[in-house]
Amino acid sequence: MKIRTGLCAGLGLILFAGQALAGSEQDCFVEGTVKSKSDVDNGTNVYIAFHSAEDAAGRDSCNLNKRSKVSFKQPKNAMIENVPEGSKVKYHYKQQESGDAEWQLMGVSY
Repeated sequence: MKIRTGLCAGLGLILFAGQALAGSEQDCFVEGTVKSKSDVDNGTNVYIAFHSAEDAAGRDSCNLNKRSKVSFKQPKNAMIENVPEGSKVKYHYKQQESGDAEWQLMGVSY
């Protein structure tokens, strides 16, 4: 399953991964809304518009680029596949200095 994030007009920010400056690290809690889902090649694409972010590490380590888009994969049958459109989601997003990124679904509000 692939998750794509996008910016809805007037919502604010979008996540940034794989494009961080050398030596930088991201550690953020981000919140968004499930906008749409589609079944592509027997997998599910979930589109989320993220609208807020806060520093998770308490040390100004959350620097997001408002114009970038990101996609990431979750295991098949991940919880996000069953979340209805319009639901609010919260993720913990971490990007290491090496550029490797981690996403963890922290919660869902229906």
